[in-house]
Amino acid sequence: MSVTIFHCADLHLDTPFALSLTKAEKRNSELRSAFRNAILYAKSVSTQLFFIAGDLFDSQYVTLDTAESLINEFKSYPECRFFITPGNHDPYDQHSPYKLLSWPQNVHIFTAKERVRIDELNTDVYGFGFTSNSMTESPVTGYLPLDPERINILVCHGTVGVPLSKDGPILVSDIEKSGFDYIALGHIHKTDGVKQAGKTSYAYSGCIEGRGFDELGYKGGLSGTVSHSDVRLKGIRLSLKRFETVRFTVSGQSTKPEIVSLLKTLIREYGSDTALRIVLDGEMPSGVMITADDFTELSERPYYLEIKDNSVPYANISETEGDMTLRGVFYRQMCDLIENEPQKREIAIMALRYGLSALADRNVTDFEELNV
Repeated sequence: MSVTIFHCADLHLDTPFALSLTKAEKRNSELRSAFRNAILYAKSVSTQLFFIAGDLFDSQYVTLDTAESLINEFKSYPECRFFITPGNHDPYDQHSPYKLLSWPQNVHIFTAKERVRIDELNTDVYGFGFTSNSMTESPVTGYLPLDPERINILVCHGTVGVPLSKDGPILVSDIEKSGFDYIALGHIHKTDGVKQAGKTSYAYSGCIEGRGFDELGYKGGLSGTVSHSDVRLKGIRLSLKRFETVRFTVSGQSTKPEIVSLLKTLIREYGSDTALRIVLDGEMPSGVMITADDFTELSERPYYLEIKDNSVPYANISETEGDMTLRGVFYRQMCDLIENEPQKREIAIMALRYGLSALADRNVTDFEELNV
C-alpha cells in the first residue's frame, strides 16, 4: 500500500522581493498563483496528503487577504489532508495567523511533537512546529514509538548536518535511526533530490518561487508516492518566473559596441520569465561603462535586467610602463603590490579598479558590490 503526497515548503507569502516596488507587488501576486498551481496539480493527480514544511508565511508581512485566500484554497480540495509545520519565519505564537484564524477541518497545524493517525490510509503523520524564531531542539527525535504496520511520515522544518543550528538542528544519524519512511523537510530553499539514510528517505522540496539572486532557477515541489519499501517522488515546476545569474568576461581590447553586441546575444537566450543579473569580469576599456540602459531597445528581453561590473579597468602596458603621469605612476605601484606582495593583492586590485576608474572620470559608485 502507498499514499500519494505533495511536498512543498518555504513559500514566504507576502515576503518583500529584491526588486522595485511595482515588480515586487507583481511577484507576490505570482507567488500566490504558484501556490494555487500547486493545489491544482495536487488535484490533478489525486493527492491524498499535502505537506507544507514551514515558512508558509513571513509572519511580520502577511496580510489578511493572503491568509483568507489560502484558507479558500484548502477548502477547495476537501478530499485532501493538509499538514503544516510552522517554521522560523512563521512560528506558531500569540500573533500568528495559525492561531488567530479559523482553519478548515482538512488542515492540521503542528505545534508540539505529535502524531496524526489516518486509519483509512494506514498512515501516521508526525510533525513539530516552531513556536518562536529559533529552535535548538531536533525536530526529528523524541516522538512516540512508530507503528511498523503503518506508513510513517514526518513533516518538519530544520537544518540537516548543522548540529549547533538555531533553526532546528538535524543529524543524518538521527534520520537514520528515526524509522520514518519519509521525512518532508523545509528551510533550505534548494532541492537536491530524495536522499537516503538507512531505510529512511528524506528531502528538501526547495522554495516554491525564487525571491532573489540567491535563489536561482525554476522552483516548485515534490510529488509522488510513499510506501514502506519505496519512495517515488519527482520535482514539479510551479514558479512562473526565475532568477538567473551569468558571468561574462570582458576583453580589454574590446570596444563598447563590441561588448554590447555580445551581451545582446547572451540576453536573447533568456525570456520574459527571467530576472537576469550579468556579472562582468575581466578588463574593461578605461572609461567604458555598461548598464542595463544599453539594452532597452531589445524587443525580447528579461523582465528585469541588472548589470554588475566586477571588471578591472584595462590599461595598455606598453603605454603605461613609460607613462610619467599620475595614472602611469599609480598603475605601476599597484601592479608591483599585486605581483610581489600576496597579502596585499586583494586590496591592491580593488585600489587599481577604483583609481583607474576615477582617473578616467568613471563614477566609482558603480562598484557597490565587489567580488575580489
